[in-house]
Amino acid sequence: MVATSEVRMEEIAERLRHEPYNLLFNNCIVKTIRFVRECKKVEIDAKAVFCFGLVPARLLSLAKAVNLPVPHAWAQVNGERIELSHPLGYEGILGIIPGKVRPVVKLVF
Repeated sequence: MVATSEVRMEEIAERLRHEPYNLLFNNCIVKTIRFVRECKKVEIDAKAVFCFGLVPARLLSLAKAVNLPVPHAWAQVNGERIELSHPLGYEGILGIIPGKVRPVVKLVF
């Protein structure tokens, strides 16, 4: 039972990761809420984590990385952080990697 739940959870996560990201309509918060809802339908105990955090970014005018404040969301299953905003390994604008967001303030639902 545990193995099938993990497989189903990963299928849901991968499908959401590969959906096009849209800052207004399909961002990390929207994808996280959808993931939690879909997991609960198949009896997987998932939680949504919303945070205001810091993420290292490369600014063109500076030679080194700086920490930028960002809002972010991810899911949590059995204490494991599940990133959903982009495919795993994605590096966005300014070299920002969603999995490297360090929460300063977070809420778990």
